[in-house]
Amino acid sequence: MRRFPSYGLLYLKLLLAVALLFIQGCARPLLQTYPASEQETQLAALAFTKYQKTYQAECACCLDAELDVDVSVSGWFNDHTGKLSGYLQGMEPGYLKFVALNPLGQPILILLTNGKIFKFLNVPEGKAYVGSVNSETFKKFAPPGFDPEFSYYWLIGRLPPEDFEILKVRRGKEQDAYWLQIRYEQPGLESMILFDPEELVLRRHILMSDSGDHLVDLVYKDYQPGYVREKQLSDSDQELIVSLYSGEKLCKIPTKLTVSSSLGGEKRIDLRLYSFIPEAEFSPVDFELEIPENLEQLIVK
Repeated sequence: MRRFPSYGLLYLKLLLAVALLFIQGCARPLLQTYPASEQETQLAALAFTKYQKTYQAECACCLDAELDVDVSVSGWFNDHTGKLSGYLQGMEPGYLKFVALNPLGQPILILLTNGKIFKFLNVPEGKAYVGSVNSETFKKFAPPGFDPEFSYYWLIGRLPPEDFEILKVRRGKEQDAYWLQIRYEQPGLESMILFDPEELVLRRHILMSDSGDHLVDLVYKDYQPGYVREKQLSDSDQELIVSLYSGEKLCKIPTKLTVSSSLGGEKRIDLRLYSFIPEAEFSPVDFELEIPENLEQLIVK
């Protein structure tokens, strides 16, 4: 299905949530954790630290795939559900382009962002919305601490390339994964990461405030092999990578992603990625778009 009801500016607000994974809330999902031994704690923390540092040098920079999106919202602009199909392109650190298509393959909605500004084109309504990711409208859908300049990493199941501290390691319900409590340099923000050190993937990421509120809950599933960055590495970096894991294993990409919260009603977005373009490469100009003269341009504040 590729239908989506027309609600004017509601289109924009829902698409912001879809493309940049912006939903805020304070749900407190029950996390089943168990004590980890000192050896397990050390091994899990070491594996995650090396994984975080190494994928920056090893994994491809970009993503190009088809995308199906299911949106389910209750208690937020009244009950609303919808489906979108199209394609998604992304590039580190925060470049995204989502184009929703009608059954004839024609663009009906286009959203672009470089992590600083965004453009949203609603072709059927003849309107184009332009604004900053720091605008009040945009911030309504960004949980505190979520930096849109790093949105690409959230989409592909990784953490932004910034300094962090592992505060605690607990075993998950599944014996092969561990919950890592992570604190960033930015005050007032922590994450609970369900990390699989064997598969080298994040299974779940819960962004929390310093008071313990769960701001957003992301679940990653059905990883597929990713692509290695084409660049020359130093001998020491190459030796580290080969000794740890192959690029394919390190650079896996999730094909299913669920984003949810429950402030003021249940909110859930399900994304399914498929038909990946191997070794996609983009530049910043690929995320630019001149607004056609036949569309009314509106500035979002």
